Amino acid sequence: MRTLLLGAAAIALSGCSWLGGSNHHSSSTYNGYNQGYYSGQHTTKHKQDPCCVGGKRLARWNLEGAIGPEFIVGGDIITGDEINAIPGVTSENVSFDTGYEDGMRYELGGSYALNPNRKVTLMGNYAKAEGNDVILGSINDRNVTGQLSDYERYGVEVGLRQYFTPTSAPVFGSVRPYVEGRVGAAHVDDIALENATYRNNPYNGGNVNLYEGGWVPTGAGLVGVEAPVFNRATLGLETGVRYTGLLKTDTSDLTTSVPLAGSNNGSASWTVPVMLRGRYRF
Repeated sequence: MRTLLLGAAAIALSGCSWLGGSNHHSSSTYNGYNQGYYSGQHTTKHKQDPCCVGGKRLARWNLEGAIGPEFIVGGDIITGDEINAIPGVTSENVSFDTGYEDGMRYELGGSYALNPNRKVTLMGNYAKAEGNDVILGSINDRNVTGQLSDYERYGVEVGLRQYFTPTSAPVFGSVRPYVEGRVGAAHVDDIALENATYRNNPYNGGNVNLYEGGWVPTGAGLVGVEAPVFNRATLGLETGVRYTGLLKTDTSDLTTSVPLAGSNNGSASWTVPVMLRGRYRF
C-alpha cells in the first residue's frame, strides 16, 4: 500500500494559463489547453500581438494551494554509530522513518506564467509529523527511552515548472504532465527526547535536548499531471523527492563527556510528498 501511495502524485491548479478559445481539438484532447501561437497552431495573423492568441490573453498570475501526506524515506534522527566510546554505553541508529510517523504538508502561494508552457512558482509551506517512542541508547544494559517531540517546519521555495503536450484522458477530457524543480529554506523547530526514562526513573529530568531549531536548505524534484475543471481552475496530482537539510546538534544536555553524546548528530532527511494541487488563473 505504501509503494502504491509513493507512486501516486498530488493536485495542482495550474495548466496552460487560459482556457477555451476557437481552436479546440476535435476529440476534446486540448479542451482548456488551447496552445495557440506559442506552439505554432495559429496562423501568421495571430502573431502580430505576442500577448494574445486568437483574442485570448495569457493569464500571467495564478493562485495555488496544495495539501497531502509526506512520506519519510531517508535520513537518521539518532546516530548511535557516532557515540563516544565509553564502556557499557551502546546505541544504534534510528531513522527518521522509525522516529516519526508520516506527516502532512500544506502549501499556499502563486505562480507567474513566462509562456503557456513554463511558470515560475513561489510557495510557502508548513509540515508536521508526530514523534514516536524510541531508544536513545543503553547504559549498563538498561535502555534510555522516550518520545521524540513533533517535527515541525515552515518555509518558502521558488521553482520553475515546465509543461508538456496535453494528452486525452477520461473524465477530464485531457491531462497535461509537467516537471518542476524547487529550492528554498525551511525553519525546523527544536527537537527533544520527551518523557526520557532510565531504570524506570526520569533521565536528565525527563527531557533531553537533541537539536536546535533553525533554518536549513530545502529542495525538491517534482512530477505531476493536471487537468482543467472549471473555466479558470485546474486540478493536479503531484509527487517527487524532497530534501531537507542537516539539523544543528544541541549539546546542552549531551555534552562530549556524558554517555550517549554523539547520538544526536542527525543527517539530512528525504521525503516523498503526494500532493493534491489546485490553481486559479486571474
